[in-house]
Amino acid sequence: MMKIAESLTDVRHNDRALLRPVADLMQTQLLRCSEHERIAVALARMDQQAVGSILIDCDDGSTGILTRSDLIKRLILPKHDLDVAIAKVMTHPVHCLPLESSVLDAMHAMMFWRLRHLPIRSGALIVGLVSEHDLMRQQRNRPDRLMLSIDHADDESELIAAASQAAEVATQLKREGLGALHIARMMSLLNDALTRQAITLVLRADGESGDEGKDWAWLALGSEARAEQTIVTDQDNALIVRDEAMIPRWLKRARKINHLLDRMGFPLCQGAVMAMNEHWCKSLDRWLKEAQTWLTNPSPQAILNAQIVLDFRYIAGDRKLVESLETGLSALFSQTGSDQGLSMRGAARQAFLRQMLGDMLKRGIRPIPSDWQFRLQGLLRFTNPSQPWHLDIKLQGTALIVDAARFLVLSRLAPGQWMPHGTLERLQWLDRYNIIGSGESSALIDAFEALTDLRLEQQMLINGMPSPGQSTESKLYPEHSAVTGPARTLGPNQVDLRLLNTNQRWKMRHHMQSIADFREFLRLDFAA
Repeated sequence: MMKIAESLTDVRHNDRALLRPVADLMQTQLLRCSEHERIAVALARMDQQAVGSILIDCDDGSTGILTRSDLIKRLILPKHDLDVAIAKVMTHPVHCLPLESSVLDAMHAMMFWRLRHLPIRSGALIVGLVSEHDLMRQQRNRPDRLMLSIDHADDESELIAAASQAAEVATQLKREGLGALHIARMMSLLNDALTRQAITLVLRADGESGDEGKDWAWLALGSEARAEQTIVTDQDNALIVRDEAMIPRWLKRARKINHLLDRMGFPLCQGAVMAMNEHWCKSLDRWLKEAQTWLTNPSPQAILNAQIVLDFRYIAGDRKLVESLETGLSALFSQTGSDQGLSMRGAARQAFLRQMLGDMLKRGIRPIPSDWQFRLQGLLRFTNPSQPWHLDIKLQGTALIVDAARFLVLSRLAPGQWMPHGTLERLQWLDRYNIIGSGESSALIDAFEALTDLRLEQQMLINGMPSPGQSTESKLYPEHSAVTGPARTLGPNQVDLRLLNTNQRWKMRHHMQSIADFREFLRLDFAA
């Protein structure tokens, strides 16, 4: 089993509604019974106390659960006798979250696992329960309700209608005060569900069940794979098939899927990184052989392809194919004892990493002009439209952190390990294994979150999605809320440095310095 470090919980909470501790919301008066309790008795107790679930204490110390929504599938349709033990129909083991989780974590987990009741544990003991009704009171445009609409979309029009509601959910989450990365994580779950349902509809039209996932796997790539998409995004996806002979058939299917996703609001990738193109639809063996060529011939194009492919995540199909890809890539890229000697594998790996680092460091960091330069520009009353005042906060900010974190994790993998999917999780992984210090990790996480927030603010601005009571522009550019032209004509990833206030520019310099220090650490560390 591959060791993939993933975390649903961001421990840095504040007092915003969805970031409150789940303990503020959970039910603590829990109905419980023994696994030997007769079903009839357990249901009578649920009815008497007007609750929708009952926890089952098992003899081995574990816990099961039975909910009202389980009754049709687990009790009525199988025609179980009500006099049998509840252990026959319970869900076991249960998914649960730790007590230190947030309300947002609970919503995320219930969407991911498709649950209506989520137990909360303190250590090994279940101490509370969160239901969908508890979450309903927290938010109007609830993403978990939209998830149900997506799952039950029976045709293309219903799926397109569900997809159109996703932007409303993003806006609502922003109104709740959530940061861009929290929103991206939630939107990633919705986008995954939309993609899976699109695949299901295409397969159904071809006369196959969406459950037939034994010989293929659909992958998300890039920011979608890292769960870092903002509201302006296109498609990046790929396919693994078990047999080369299946590729022509799957290329036709993938074309239908990619174009359906386009109609749903996910534009076709301008770089053609999509499963409908032959380069991105391959057998497992061919994917691993391509990765081997990256090591033996680390050309600039090979490095670019590696950076795209290495950020992948399972979406649908056979999960074992994806696990096999992780295992194969780990065998190629992880450190071994022979890497310290003169082995061909070790030499090829080092050459690839040096080329990757060299290409990454070619992209320099844009210095933020000094305050006196901004004051001088103010005297000129914005008459100089020169490009240096505009900063692409993706290419010259977040992407630098993404690439540096990916590189460092890839260079430090142990045999049997594969990379965490997200950039924050990768930075936490580097901290946990003492590869970078906690202070450095925190500074980079702060920079990544702040720059991603700026990207989202700009994208909401140009898409006309202001926060209630205040335009997005006045929040992004608080000292120049009347200057709408310069801000609205920028691209979705750009910010006009002239329109930021002094404190915002000071923070920007601080974040860019953290990125510069991290890149210098990589340069010196790998040269040693």
